[in-house]
Amino acid sequence: MYERIDRKAGERLKMETGKKITLMNTPLVFPEGGERAWEGLCAFCRDGVHYLIVSGKDGKEISSSRDLRRWQEFRLLSAEDLTFCGSKDWDQRLSDCSAVWDEELALHVKYELIQNGTQIGLSVSRDLKHWQRFERDKATAPERGIIYDGDYYRALPFGEYIDKESLPEGISVFDIRDYGAIADGATLCTEPFMAAAEAARDAGGGIVLVTGGHYCVGSVWIYDNTTLWIDTDSALCASKNLSNYENALLTCMDVKNVSIRGGGKIIGNGEYFAYLPLKRPLLEPLEKTKLPPRLFDPMGYPVDTIRYAYRSRIRYAEDKYAEGLLPIERPMYTVWICGCEEVTIENVVIEGALDWTLVLDCSQKVQIRDLVINGNRHVANTDGIDIMGCRQVEIEHSFISCADDGICIKSPRRREHDGIEIKGCQTKMRGTKDIHIRDCTVVSVMNAFKIGTETYFDIEDVTLEHCTFMLPDIFPGTVSGISIESADGGYVRNIQIQDVEMSRVCCPLFICLNKRNKYGMGDDREKRACGKIENVKIERVNAQEIELPGIITGFRDTEEEKAVEGNVKDIHIQELYAVYRDNKEELHPEKTVYENVRDYPENNAFGDVPAYGLYIRHGENVTVEDCCIVPRSMNQRECFVWEESC
Repeated sequence: MYERIDRKAGERLKMETGKKITLMNTPLVFPEGGERAWEGLCAFCRDGVHYLIVSGKDGKEISSSRDLRRWQEFRLLSAEDLTFCGSKDWDQRLSDCSAVWDEELALHVKYELIQNGTQIGLSVSRDLKHWQRFERDKATAPERGIIYDGDYYRALPFGEYIDKESLPEGISVFDIRDYGAIADGATLCTEPFMAAAEAARDAGGGIVLVTGGHYCVGSVWIYDNTTLWIDTDSALCASKNLSNYENALLTCMDVKNVSIRGGGKIIGNGEYFAYLPLKRPLLEPLEKTKLPPRLFDPMGYPVDTIRYAYRSRIRYAEDKYAEGLLPIERPMYTVWICGCEEVTIENVVIEGALDWTLVLDCSQKVQIRDLVINGNRHVANTDGIDIMGCRQVEIEHSFISCADDGICIKSPRRREHDGIEIKGCQTKMRGTKDIHIRDCTVVSVMNAFKIGTETYFDIEDVTLEHCTFMLPDIFPGTVSGISIESADGGYVRNIQIQDVEMSRVCCPLFICLNKRNKYGMGDDREKRACGKIENVKIERVNAQEIELPGIITGFRDTEEEKAVEGNVKDIHIQELYAVYRDNKEELHPEKTVYENVRDYPENNAFGDVPAYGLYIRHGENVTVEDCCIVPRSMNQRECFVWEESC
């Protein structure tokens, strides 16, 4: 296996045979005293010695090495050299690339002329397909990787979720170091990883082992019957160079019986794929709570609103601040489980997401436990866990800290621009169903738990229990604790939430039906004027230091020839206890609360509502029992307000 010692001295290779050699990072320059232009190259290995022959304007020269690092000075070929090499016809064998098999190392070693023939690059391979070139990762934009105080949640309790565990016995192990991976966090190891992953696949399955340090990779995949085992104190680190990606960092697509575990980390380095924020994280609370009158501007202007307070601190990959910047391309996801069955993710940390962190897409029978997501809480779109078009998903005892939605359940129409065919995704798994979440803690800037917004197909049979939502160290608080939305025609039903603790969550509860219809009506689902939200039961919620009232609303659309009303139905709220943070508030209520029929639904997009506890409208059979909300001392609004058809 490969074992790193000193970067300047080279990388030590310790093979199964016990032989130790040393490799320097590419490129290798011969001789050390200067440069010369070579036009061709060939190599061979004899009696444990590597020989290099190069040709140039001064003739043909030869050098040799036993350890692939220390080489004899190049000298002109002699008659004895030609006899020893076994051929005088070197002009026919010289090329810009030459590979030899090293019997003792059980590796192919390849030499390449680079930089106009002034340097020689060295790479190794076991399968003649994946070559480890020992290239250093180069950030596309190194100036973006700045971390500010408040970006990451410092008090994350890793020890409560992550354990050191031992490799199981009796399973074939494919150590990425055996394929050329270097554990310095900077040498690109994509090819060694893929060589190990494909070797496991070809063997019918096994363990792809990441151990001994940090390994830098671009996009990589794992296959059927494979466990990706990242050992404690080891990590897969995402390349900071966009050219090393194809969609996600780690992908499992259309495979069965896969797992990710081991106690180590997957590090995304997401800061490198977004612009720096307009403002640094807000570490002190706002003196007053103020909302924009409605969502007339996505940034939340004017600048003294709580929406602007968090929006202005987000790192976007587009020109949100109107500075004339071009959009930044970024990798799609950090970990993508797509079209898979029987997946287990446990005892692992995903840190610094590239975009969405963990995506469960058109998959079934997925179990997640003892997962820690430690995200930069100001990198845009870095949701914690996204569940789309899935069945039979269980998430338990996990800690999620992220910038966007913590746990988000969606049911989108397959995005044509993805250009990806997922077996059976649209025919077998149009909706999202049978999702169970328990004993999780979410630290989120946006929505701690959310159903929606993408809801083209149905979402049903969801339970969430014994969870904690909070944002203890940056301001303002989490946008909402529980958010249930249907905006694109899908039916959201049979939702049960119970025993939730919230702290510093601005809005404890937001339920909203509208008809944004992001995907249009479509021809792969019966035509619906709008979706539904029905049969929702929420009980035993304790929320401390809230700043905004809860909202439960359908819509009334008066722009149609005949007014259309969409009601939420059978919503039962029981034992909701909430206490306001006793700061100041500035209210600017409109005569009629904004309907928000076609815009993006969000609790702070309606302007000020006439209640401080719950504002409810366009509802059918909505009940509120044994609920108590303690307002600010300066409050002048009613606790509960029902309007229209409730």
